[in-house]
Amino acid sequence: MATLIGVDVGSTHIKAVLVVPGSGVIHVARRATVTHAVRGGGATHRPEELLGAVESAITECVTVAATAPGAAEGRGGAPAAIGIASMAEAGVPLDAKGRPVGEIVAWFDQRPASQAEWLERRVGAPALFARTGLRPEAKYTLPKLLWLRKERPREFARLRRWAGVAELVAHHFTGELATNASLACRTAAFSVAERRWDAELLSLAGLVPEQMPAVLPLGRPVGGLTAAAAARLGLAAGTPVAIAGHDHLAGALGAGVTKPGDVLDSMGSAEATLLVTRAPALADELRRSGFSSGCHALDGAWYVGGGLQASGALVEWFIDRFLGPAAESPEPADRYAAFLALLDRAGPEPARPLVRPYLRGRTAPHRDPSAAFEVEGMTEADGLAELAAAVIDGAAFHVRWMLEELARLTSTQPGRVRIVGGGARNQRWLAAKAALGPGRFEVARTQEAAALGAALVAGVAGGAYGSVAAALADAAASVRVAVSPGVRARYDAAYRDRWLPAVRAPLR
Repeated sequence: MATLIGVDVGSTHIKAVLVVPGSGVIHVARRATVTHAVRGGGATHRPEELLGAVESAITECVTVAATAPGAAEGRGGAPAAIGIASMAEAGVPLDAKGRPVGEIVAWFDQRPASQAEWLERRVGAPALFARTGLRPEAKYTLPKLLWLRKERPREFARLRRWAGVAELVAHHFTGELATNASLACRTAAFSVAERRWDAELLSLAGLVPEQMPAVLPLGRPVGGLTAAAAARLGLAAGTPVAIAGHDHLAGALGAGVTKPGDVLDSMGSAEATLLVTRAPALADELRRSGFSSGCHALDGAWYVGGGLQASGALVEWFIDRFLGPAAESPEPADRYAAFLALLDRAGPEPARPLVRPYLRGRTAPHRDPSAAFEVEGMTEADGLAELAAAVIDGAAFHVRWMLEELARLTSTQPGRVRIVGGGARNQRWLAAKAALGPGRFEVARTQEAAALGAALVAGVAGGAYGSVAAALADAAASVRVAVSPGVRARYDAAYRDRWLPAVRAPLR
């Protein structure tokens, strides 16, 4: 049986996984994603550095596939296909020969802020949301294109096609340019309901839909490896390459979050909570509440999502401020172990102090960039352990609030909530989430859900699976997080009687 390779190109790391169908991930190769800061709030990635890191990670997986135990007996062997997932919104122009022009503008680059403001004045925030499911913000592709046209006119003049990160990687390997709807819908130039490029919005930047990547059904390959790319990677020419989508949505595939009512809770530095819906949700109340809507990587499915800008980052901030800076304790494992020890001392009950966990503002519900980290109700009887527990509880309370609002606004009741990401290692955090609900909280049994999802899509493109449904049957298993009825009741009371009123009070 052939192996598969899934690639996840993220803001911090580039990961490639080697997957055996039916057996899951057998190897993970990691490389750093190099980011270059630019004066004025800019951030870029150099195409040659990013593509070199992707090639290096894939080559490591190819080497492992050839030398893994059982390869000679047919239990591994050469990878049959490559699937690619990536961060959204970042991108770069391609010239007439398909070469990158300049550097990749990072998704979090804030230099196009004035272009986002112009877009709001020209189109209107409600009208833009009704078409794209997004608010006019600097991070999206359309403001970036407007910024390039004004600030980098020579580079913009050479633009013949536009490529996001996953599209750039696939183009580098195949010479073809295509994407998945879950990436296209993060450009602010894509009709979410019709799943096609919006010609009118693109015309604002002087572009036409033909200059954007073709949007393919999930599992259809972009193309095959060119002879040159195959030689560099150690694979056969023509090996299929497929786009799996936006990393969060590829993670949803890898975690089995595909049915209406399923929720993906991705716990990284920031936390993204995505509710799968059977139809696009574009009501203006969602926009006013701070949520966004988009296309699932899976054809015929959509999602509505919100997030917490500082989730894992909030924990890191707490550790730096209260357990000593990293320079004094350079071992991350030791620092995090000290934080976990504090949580053990605090016990399983909801903490008495209340924390509003908005270290970087609040996205949704009730979007408020000025919202701050605040502590309320701390007494002299409380110490560092209680404060650490309150930080975790505050983040868990916020997720409960988001899920309740998503259920109300979409008339879709959350069912299974699958948790992925580094935060899933924190057992007290998981218990707080499960105690609060709504839905049944489960932890996906993989640390690399997005890369696994990309490998499953590769398996469809390469013929290892007969259909997308067959590939999704190989999604990661999950384990339910169980809590006692008593703890559940006390968390519910703390949320309804204390935390939610405290957070809503400033809104009034």
